[in-house]
Order: sequence, then structure tokens, then C-alpha cells
Amino acid sequence: MEKLLTFIGMGLATYLTRYTMIAALGQEMPPLLRRWLRYVPPAALAALIAPAALAPRGHLEFGIQAGAVMAGAVIAWRTRSVPGAILGGMAIFWIWKALGL
Repeated sequence: MEKLLTFIGMGLATYLTRYTMIAALGQEMPPLLRRWLRYVPPAALAALIAPAALAPRGHLEFGIQAGAVMAGAVIAWRTRSVPGAILGGMAIFWIWKALGL
């Protein structure tokens, strides 16, 4: 029952946050808000990936995962593409893993 309530609650939270943006789209967004919202996807991606890649056991480690994350960050910086950074970082990780690094 607890899981069901969690799913329902998260669904409502997602719906309400998206609905408010859809309802607000009838008006023009201020340029400052548009500029701030441009940074949300990279920030969310970094918040999800960084802890798992840089501290997989609860403390800071510099291994193959950290190297792939850093390479992905460089790719993101150079290309300004979130999908490119994800794919590039994954490709580098797999290549290094196949080489036994």
C-alpha cells in the first residue's frame, strides 16, 4: 500500500508541475526565466550521475567511472549536447573497460 501511495503521490506531483508550465505557456516567458531553465537538464543530469560515478561506495573514488564522467563533462562542454555527453561518456567507459583499464 505504501508503494502505491508513493506512485500516486509522485504522479500527482509530476502532473501538477507540468500542468503549471503548460498553463503558463499561454503567456511569454521572461528572458531571464528562459535563460535559467536552459541549465536545468545539465544540472539534473549531473546531480544523478556524479554521486553514483564519483562515490559509488559512499566515499570519493577516482576510477574508471570517474574518468568516464570527466570525459563526458569535457564532451558536454565542447559540444553543448547532453545526449552527446551521455553517449560519449558511455563509449569511453566501455572502451576503457574492454581494454582492462
